[in-house]
Order: sequence, then C-alpha cells, then structure tokens
Amino acid sequence: MGHRIAVIGCGGMGTFHARTLAEIRGAEVALLADPFGGDRVAALGAELGAAVSEDVAAAAVSDDIDAVVIASPDETHAELTRAAMAAGKRVLCEKPLATTVDDARSVVDAEAALGRRVVQLGFMREYDLPHTQLLAALDGGGPLHLLRAVHRNTNADSRTDLAVVGQSVVHDLHSLRFISGQEIVAVTAYSRRRDDGGLRHLTLTCELAGGALGMIEFDDDGFAYEVLVEVTAERGTVTTAGPVRALERRDAAIRTTIGRDWFGWFAEAYRMQDAAWVRSLDDDAASGPSTWDGLVAQVVVEAAIASATTGERTAVTPPRRPDLFV
Repeated sequence: MGHRIAVIGCGGMGTFHARTLAEIRGAEVALLADPFGGDRVAALGAELGAAVSEDVAAAAVSDDIDAVVIASPDETHAELTRAAMAAGKRVLCEKPLATTVDDARSVVDAEAALGRRVVQLGFMREYDLPHTQLLAALDGGGPLHLLRAVHRNTNADSRTDLAVVGQSVVHDLHSLRFISGQEIVAVTAYSRRRDDGGLRHLTLTCELAGGALGMIEFDDDGFAYEVLVEVTAERGTVTTAGPVRALERRDAAIRTTIGRDWFGWFAEAYRMQDAAWVRSLDDDAASGPSTWDGLVAQVVVEAAIASATTGERTAVTPPRRPDLFV
C-alpha cells in the first residue's frame, strides 16, 4: 500500500496516468472520478481495484485520498487544483494550469498563501530523455545564442488559437524557459491559417531576458508527429536525438518512418514524470514544474495569441513572483 491517489478525468490521459500509477511503488489508485465515464471507467476501476465516482468536486477533497491527479478538461484545472490544495492534498495537474491568466494567478496565490509547494504541473518534457540529454550536453557550452524548437502535430480538424497555443505550443514555450533558464520578454508571431480560419502554421520568435533568441516552428496538421530542439551556444550547437525509427527501403531509397501519435513519442517521459511525482509525495514539498511555471506560460500564451492576431511584436509583462517560487 502507498499514497492513496484519486485520478480526476479518465479520458485517454487520465486512463494512462491511472494505469501508470498502479505500477509505481508507493502509489495506490484509490479513486477514479469522471462524470461521463460510464461503463468504461467502471471497467477501469474494476481492473485497478479503485472506487469510481461521477462527482469530481468531491473526489478532489475526499478524506479517503492523499493526492490528486487532475486530467480533466483544461477549463476545470484551476478550480479543482485550488479545491484540492485547500483540502490538504498534493496535486499533479496536467497542463495547462488554467485557460486564463487570472485563473492561473489565483492558483499561484493560493499556493503561496500555504507557504509551501504542493502542486506539480504536467510539463513532462522536463523528464524526456532527449531533452535531459540536451541539457547535459550544453554544460560548459557558454552563453546561449539561439534556441530552435520544431513541433509537428497531426490534427486534421481545425482548432482555435487558444487550443493550438494553450494546449500544444505551450510545451515549446516551457521548453525555451527551462532549457535557457531565461524568461520570455517579447514574442512576434507569423501565422498561416486554414480555409476555415483555424491556425495551421505558427512561427513564433521569442526574445529572452538574457539576450538569447528563441524560435518555435509549429505545424498543426503535419504528415507525422515530431518534436526536435536545437540550441546554439557560444562554443557549439546541440540537437535533440529523436527516437529510434524503422528504415524503409524502396526504389533504392532509404526512408524513415515517423509515427503520427504524439503520445507514443512522450509515453516514457510521462512515466518518468509520474514516478518522480510519487517519490516527491514522501517529501515536505512538491518538486518539478510549478504553478509559477504554469502562470508564466499562460502569460506568454496570451501574448502569442495577440501577436498571431495582429502580426505585431507583443511585449510580455511578467507577473509578480511570490517568494515561494524565488
């Protein structure tokens, strides 16, 4: 037996969290909460030996659980995280922390009022092997000059600007921050839209506080899913290594097969993230990506959307950083 955990929201991501946590020493999946899960969540509960509820609000504050994973729709993250914190629970919240800056700030302020970190945010790229290898290879490379992030998605259906930037590009924005250790102070977006007005291509130039330049190249409907990062420093350039791919030989040519599944690309990173979160439950405070990271990311998301709308350079006004996150 271990820490009793409730998983709130049992769609694809929540189901993966539940099954992953069930395999981690020190974790017990005690409760699954989803108002729309029906027979599917009931079957998952039977598989894992977990209780099942449709009341997500009650699950977040239940006396029977010690910690909460929030994998419900984006717009519910802030409210559920605040409720769980107020009830004394530790939280792993999927990104984004919120869908507005005000909601994200309310979570940060609530955690700061507690005086200790209790929330880890699901920016799982910090646990991704290619990203951690890149960071290690940059050691001793000197000041950073240019960070380039390429993100190819496979969404055939049109999405809003908030969905594209707040759900997908937000990962790349966080990558620029945690790799460089610098805040983004201005963004300039160049976009190409689908016939129905949805955002298809986005190129985002990010000016960083330490003088480095960040470039994000995003395609929402590419031929395959792929994430690559390249960093140029004073004494060299480092590029992330992709996963091992099968080679296809046809007509005397060698082709590389790239999958279309974003989840498969980062499945191991999610497992590493969940294991790190469970280990942190034995400590006095949470570790890993924080609610502060979520707030800063949301501020940049809104600036990027504004720039994509106007085509103009948009300054990023940093929020006040509570002492807890200094």
